Amino acid sequence: MKVVLFYGTECDENTAWIPWFKSKLEESGIKFIIPNLPTPENQTYKNWSDIAEKIEINSDDVVIGWSTGAIFAVRFLFEHKLRVKKLILISGFNNYIGNVPKVDNINKDFFMKSLEEANTVANQIVCFKSDDDPFITQNALNSFASDLKAQLKNIAGGDISTLRQAM
Repeated sequence: MKVVLFYGTECDENTAWIPWFKSKLEESGIKFIIPNLPTPENQTYKNWSDIAEKIEINSDDVVIGWSTGAIFAVRFLFEHKLRVKKLILISGFNNYIGNVPKVDNINKDFFMKSLEEANTVANQIVCFKSDDDPFITQNALNSFASDLKAQLKNIAGGDISTLRQAM
C-alpha cells in the first residue's frame, strides 16, 4: 500500500498540514507520493492528469485529494477506470464557485458534470470538512460528500490531525 496526495490550488508539498502528515506516514513505514503539480500557473486538469498518469495507482492504494485536488482525484480515477482501497477527500467540492475569481476560473477546468457514477472509484470514500472552512460553503462540502455517497466527517475547528485515523 502507498498513499498518493493531490493538493489544491496554490499549494505544494510544504503547505499547511502536508509536511506533518508526510512525516507521520513515513514514521509508520508507509510510502507517500506527492506529485509536483503546477499551480496556479499552468494549472489545468490535463496538465495534472499527465503528471498523475506517471504514478502507478493500484487497488491497494489510498488516494487523498485536498481542495481542488479532491475533485481532481475523483475525476482522474473515474476517467482512468481506476479503483483504490480508500479515497480520502478533504474540503472537496464540485461545480462550486466561491469568492476568489482567480481561483474560481482555474478550478472550473476540474469539475465533473455529475458525481453519481464516480462513487465506484474506491472501496471506501471518506470526505472531511471543517465546520469553519473559510473558502468553501458548508452546502458545497456537504453536497460533494452526498453526491459521492461518501462517509462525511467534520473536523471541528479544522484540526486535521484526525486525518491519520481515517487511514
